[in-house]
Amino acid sequence: MDKIDILTKFYVTKDYENLKENLLYSKKPLELEYLARIYLEEKDYNKAASIYKSINKLYEYGRCQLLLGNYDEAKSVWKNIAEDTPPLLWGRSMLEFINLYVINVPTFFQIRAFLEVDLDALLKAGQIKFCENIVNGAHLLAQNNQESYKFIARVFVNNSYFDLAELFLKRAKDICYVDPEVHFLLAKCYINAKDIKNAKKCLNTCLEKGYGYYPAKKLLESLN
Repeated sequence: MDKIDILTKFYVTKDYENLKENLLYSKKPLELEYLARIYLEEKDYNKAASIYKSINKLYEYGRCQLLLGNYDEAKSVWKNIAEDTPPLLWGRSMLEFINLYVINVPTFFQIRAFLEVDLDALLKAGQIKFCENIVNGAHLLAQNNQESYKFIARVFVNNSYFDLAELFLKRAKDICYVDPEVHFLLAKCYINAKDIKNAKKCLNTCLEKGYGYYPAKKLLESLN
């Protein structure tokens, strides 16, 4: 398939079923990589892992093993990759958080690039204990990136864990009060709890700090 066609179907139209049919018997590494990503979207982590291994994408293979709950396999795979790329350094550090023995705290940019994506993926994969151990180290992550509490909270909001999200948003508010998104996400928590008064208060603060933050303006209008 043409690369532009693959990208369009994967990112724009999200026509995964049709794209999968076209890539199913491909031998081309790029096409197989997108087939693996479709399987990830479908939560078929075993098939994704098999493809990643066949095209020597070992970081991705290890990540699939983690999504399957195979901590030791992921650790073994990542330990034996020679090149220290940013995703790999993040992954090894994430394993330390999961194991509740942190030596290497991720950098600002590693946290920004990978924390939210991987926490969301682990949550959707049902690896609750892994997620719990990672977020229990939020104070360590926040030492290198103050937005860590917000990143974690956003994952919880997007997955409808509003009570947990509220806990992390209140911590985020103490550190980044001027961040309008913190107040916007907190408003969503209050709406879920049917506390419209506090939701409106948060949205007004969001508009004040965000100079007309459009999502907050739209949500506030719907409440009014």
